[in-house]
Amino acid sequence: MSQIVVLSRAGEASLPPASVKALRVRHGVRFLQRHDAPTGEEAAELLAGATVLASTNATLPVLDDALLDRLPGLRHVVLYATGYEHLDIEGLAGRGITVTTLPEYATNGVAEHALALIFASATRIHLANDKARGRAPHHVSLRGVEISNRTLAIIGMGRIGRRLAQLAGGLGMNIIGVDIDPDAVASAAAARIRMVTHEAALREADLVALTASTIEGHFPILGACELALLHPDAFVVNVGRPVLADTDAVRDRLLARRLRGYAVDEVALDPGDPIDAVLMAEGRVLQSAHSAWWRDEVLARGAQMFAQAIQAAADGAPIHVVGPRDHALAAAR
Repeated sequence: MSQIVVLSRAGEASLPPASVKALRVRHGVRFLQRHDAPTGEEAAELLAGATVLASTNATLPVLDDALLDRLPGLRHVVLYATGYEHLDIEGLAGRGITVTTLPEYATNGVAEHALALIFASATRIHLANDKARGRAPHHVSLRGVEISNRTLAIIGMGRIGRRLAQLAGGLGMNIIGVDIDPDAVASAAAARIRMVTHEAALREADLVALTASTIEGHFPILGACELALLHPDAFVVNVGRPVLADTDAVRDRLLARRLRGYAVDEVALDPGDPIDAVLMAEGRVLQSAHSAWWRDEVLARGAQMFAQAIQAAADGAPIHVVGPRDHALAAAR
């Protein structure tokens, strides 16, 4: 019998009731409802005796040596997330601890969000809404572009990138893809997505979508040199981590009118900064505050998949385990 500790903001409501009941038939389960991550000392007490730690990113304690030394029985970490770059996968593996993620629960939601940001950037609908509410300068133009027949370069051809390619291709966009992972390249090629080099993609693109993961040593993907390859009317949409694009370089290109728009699923530019505030007021920056995954269907799917992953780990047969190679060459999920 495994001892499971679930850390989350929703507590027991993180899992479907039937799944909670099924877990308790065979294992010991404790639900700890928190709004932030416990300190190392708190975590050592809360997780004492745990075999399986299941947590959201918001409530996950720092899994450093000091904490892990006090949790000798821990064998599995189940993360309610797709990204895991903040974890020392090799170090955990060396202690015999597996890490499970939920690679597919938000794929469609994030891909649709990327498409929404593409539409918003091209149509300037966010600025039109601001103008209608008296929150945008009257002199700022609402003029946009059509996306049909435009070239969309998707950087990061994992699950999200391929789903975005399917959606955008159905709207008549010309899709090209980029990835450093041979498996992702093969999967994209099998889906008949034209794969090109990073430089070629930027030179050809009308719009760029960043759907890659944050691999140490491989970001920013769009720095000053890369942005210089884009034509002045290009748009960039980032549904990955903000570090995938050099925010200072993006700001410089926008100010120089060498980039038409930047949309990011985070708050990367500061609304309180006078320069950033102008870019936002003019609709050239759109920030969606890490909301891409926040969908009814995603939450329902995530709860079910979280429960399945916890059950599998507790039974000693974890699924969707992240290995060292996955950590080094993770495509967007």
